[in-house]
Amino acid sequence: MGGVLRAYCALAGLSGPLWRWALRRRLARGREDPARVAERWGASALARPPGPLLWVHALGLGEALAVLAVIRAVQAARPDLGVLLTTGTRAGADGLARAGVPAGVIHRYAPVDAPGPVAAFLDHWRPDIAVVAELDLWPLMLSQLSQLSARGVPLVMVNARLTDRRFRGRRRMRPLMRDLLALFDAVLVQDDLTATRMAALGADPGRVQVAGLLKAAAAPLPDQPDLRAALAREIGGRPVWLAAATEAREVAAVLAAHAQVVAALPGALLILAPRQMADAPAAADQAGAAFGAVARRSLGQGPQGAVFLADTMGEMGLWYRLAGVSFIGHSLVPGLSGKNPFEAVALGSAVIHGPQVGNFAESYGVLDRAGQQVTDAAGLAGAVIRLLRDPAAAQAMVVRAQAALAQAQAALPVTVAAVLRRLPPAR
Repeated sequence: MGGVLRAYCALAGLSGPLWRWALRRRLARGREDPARVAERWGASALARPPGPLLWVHALGLGEALAVLAVIRAVQAARPDLGVLLTTGTRAGADGLARAGVPAGVIHRYAPVDAPGPVAAFLDHWRPDIAVVAELDLWPLMLSQLSQLSARGVPLVMVNARLTDRRFRGRRRMRPLMRDLLALFDAVLVQDDLTATRMAALGADPGRVQVAGLLKAAAAPLPDQPDLRAALAREIGGRPVWLAAATEAREVAAVLAAHAQVVAALPGALLILAPRQMADAPAAADQAGAAFGAVARRSLGQGPQGAVFLADTMGEMGLWYRLAGVSFIGHSLVPGLSGKNPFEAVALGSAVIHGPQVGNFAESYGVLDRAGQQVTDAAGLAGAVIRLLRDPAAAQAMVVRAQAALAQAQAALPVTVAAVLRRLPPAR
């Protein structure tokens, strides 16, 4: 263990009161599940499954959905394997509960990075291999994993990407990053630039591999066929488009664009799906002021009027399937960073997005000209009107995007192979 990592672990011994304070605040804000907060202290009411155990950690829902494809493939190759999946956010846990995890997978919250919780967690689960999605690195946990047995526990990082901002932040703590990256047997990254940056942070270039975009291999979002059919009947022949994962500052521009869409295509319907459910009441007020009464999914209402507010969690698969044209939000206003476009592409919806896609630049780069970028409400309105008027053009965009998606899915077999190579032999 490197000197900087040793110093961190020593200081972590004093962090218990800080973690208790932080968790109390998160509980008060609804960001922790009161019924499961004991898991954050390493406790578990579930027994460890017999045999070898794969532990996969992902911070939130997006990262977890990306690694589910890996888990399914590894389970198919090694049915003797138990799987523990941890996440660090309540939204991630809630989303997984709705999406469903593969049979045989145990979901728990990750423990806080303090000695007692980490020791309790590792003593109970005793993983044989650990896979960390992206860059959610907890130094004490990783250092203790590396010492868990005489041979250590193999550590594999998957789907990692260093944006400009992340790289600047990690470079400021390069000594600690160097010590952490030295613990990993394999570091699988999304692109060549991240591979170069990992080496600059101290990773052994021989352990870094460009695998591609694991999120491209995620299973399609779940469907609700009966409900979708009922909603489609209610929508009838109206032109419909979706604004997905919008941030509060984008709503005004989306509604302004929809006013132009309705003027050009009377009866057009906007399905507005905010990224944060806390933003839904304000979005409803804005839409009501612009278009009159607004139907809300959370109230059990159907798609009446000009705007339908899809203010529920875990139903994006429904909305992408209903809308042949989707604006992927969190991308129109400076300071935002984009959202995953592959979910829409996989379900046959043509993609429009704004210029702010920093965290997903590689994903949009893969799509290349298979999507359309806009910069303001007028550009968004024009793109939506053109695609709604010309379904053949929208379908051609989808076909190009799905071809690009198929190529990007090569990350899955590379990642699965890296995990299988490091598993203990089957009994």
